[in-house]
Amino acid sequence: MSKLQNSIQIKKIASDLGFSYCGIAKAEFLEEEAPRLEAWLKHGYQGKMSYLENHFDKRLDPTLLVPGAKSVISLIYTYYPEKDLTKENPDSFKIAK
Repeated sequence: MSKLQNSIQIKKIASDLGFSYCGIAKAEFLEEEAPRLEAWLKHGYQGKMSYLENHFDKRLDPTLLVPGAKSVISLIYTYYPEKDLTKENPDSFKIAK
């Protein structure tokens, strides 16, 4: 199977599972993003998510986290579906506050 066929299959599976978006990128050091991430963290934009300050090197190079990684798959899941599920079955889930 070719890289393109693999990408198409992965994106289809992600869509079938309900993800709004699936992107695939090469696993490599993010040279251009490094200074932006560092400045973003120094400005405190991470708020209470202090864990984002940990493992700075691994955030910029996924191959340090997973040696031999070739690709990174990023997914987006929409928390607020277009349909109001609370009206259909209000006892089926709880809303975290």
